[in-house]
Amino acid sequence: MSLSFDPDGLWIKSKLFINRAMDAEREFEERAFWACSALELLGKCALAKVSTLLIANPVDDGNSLLVASGLTQGSATSVPAKAVWSRCQRAFKPFSEAEAKKLSIGRNEYIHAAGIGFDTVPAHAWWPRFWSQAVILLHHMGLVIDDYVDTSHVNVVNAALATRKEIVRQQLEARLERSRTMLSQSLAETLSPRQLKEWGQKTYYLTTYSSLAECAACGSEANLYGDEVVDKNVVYGSGDWGEPDVQVTLTIAPVALVCDECRLDLSDYDLLVEAGLDEGFDVEGSADDIEYEPEYNNE
Repeated sequence: MSLSFDPDGLWIKSKLFINRAMDAEREFEERAFWACSALELLGKCALAKVSTLLIANPVDDGNSLLVASGLTQGSATSVPAKAVWSRCQRAFKPFSEAEAKKLSIGRNEYIHAAGIGFDTVPAHAWWPRFWSQAVILLHHMGLVIDDYVDTSHVNVVNAALATRKEIVRQQLEARLERSRTMLSQSLAETLSPRQLKEWGQKTYYLTTYSSLAECAACGSEANLYGDEVVDKNVVYGSGDWGEPDVQVTLTIAPVALVCDECRLDLSDYDLLVEAGLDEGFDVEGSADDIEYEPEYNNE
């Protein structure tokens, strides 16, 4: 197997990078660079432990796929970071592709341009966001923080995770209270002109699927949106006239909840988790959602 796809090698290198990132004597920008590099390697390691094919570059005429599968030997390349984030989001809930992209957005600037790269988010806010994503990958690999960083750094990581959890809790509570207050003011007709303009702007998400769920702020029926099918249940039976009948139920991963009654908008997955709305919702599918084996043309 190519070293590019070796899970153990990726794990060792990720540990090396993250412990460089934990060196307090380094500048924050350098530490963030090493942390982002460690996170990408950690994501590749988690995927490769499932199957090395998940990190093989598919666009080199199949060479990397063949090497990753062990059928051939030689040099090969792995997928870029954006593919790692996308695949980790699908495979390792609740890892967030969007959050990983935000965390690593400064890496290219730091390496290839004149800018600092990591100057948009202060260090005290950046680290809790980083560790909330890294620990998800560790958990899916059956590992804990102590396996990843030096013992002297464990308390620092735990403090960052506690900070992140408290920040998310506060953000959710603030959104809930604001929506309740706005609804109360609307009913009492005491909204200011600026608030009236905001109140009149309803939010819609262009997703493939939607369903209804109880609003976490006012208890009304809210719209739950999603695109990704995470499960599929197919039941075969007979119709009224003995004809074949099929019932398909799709389970969809939610990405946002919006309430038309109080204008609550939860489009951050961390907020959905905190509100207990991260479980998949069911929608009715059709026979078109069933994947059949293609027929081969033997003519």
